[in-house]
Amino acid sequence: MGLFRVLIYGIILTVYAGSLAYDFRFIPRLGSQFWAYKLLMLSMINFVLQTVYSLICFFCALFDWNEEVIHSKQIKSAHVPSYWRQTKLHRICDFMYTTSVFPVGMTTCLMYWALYIVEPTLVMPIWVARLIPPWLNHVQHTAPIGFILVDTLLTCHHAPSRKTGSLVIAALFLFYTAILVAVRFVEGVWLYPIFDKLPTEHIALLLTISGVLFWFLYLIGDGFNNLIWGKAPHAATAKGKTGKTQ
Repeated sequence: MGLFRVLIYGIILTVYAGSLAYDFRFIPRLGSQFWAYKLLMLSMINFVLQTVYSLICFFCALFDWNEEVIHSKQIKSAHVPSYWRQTKLHRICDFMYTTSVFPVGMTTCLMYWALYIVEPTLVMPIWVARLIPPWLNHVQHTAPIGFILVDTLLTCHHAPSRKTGSLVIAALFLFYTAILVAVRFVEGVWLYPIFDKLPTEHIALLLTISGVLFWFLYLIGDGFNNLIWGKAPHAATAKGKTGKTQ
């Protein structure tokens, strides 16, 4: 199982890292000569987030496999398949999964395709879409759903309490909303075409709905993790700390 996890996370990392390198090298930079300007867009934030997370997952899987080989540890507890996940890197991985990787990844993909089905130009102008190869678009807006689900099946992520998770979700949403508003006031444009078609009150409503969806997807992710792994995600750790659902 250890080697299998290393291979799977290695494939995921290769897909993300290779695609991100392609974007950095070949995709035009609109609005600024600096690539970092792209990080104003939620799709690109999620792209980088998923890439960094897959790198962390790969190293965690590598460490776990090494632990298996060196110490010949056997999984005896059915509800804690990765029972040695107590290093700082593992805890960072678990926290990222619950509070950002799952909710941000799912929100980005679902909102993108929901708007695209209604009207493709709501997510990006046609001339911009022509600059992005279809395969790269799917890596950004389709692959995260599948990869996140695979990750959930492969690894039992220890989760923080829902109170802590909800606070992080609220902070992330408010932070990105502040970015949207700041860009609108500083540069005089909205980052997303759909906002140009809506009056102010409808924009506020859309942002509110998006925030609720973001939080709801966090709850779904936490619930899905519990469904797959039982009580393990919120079980006591080896140090006696708990992540009780609140």
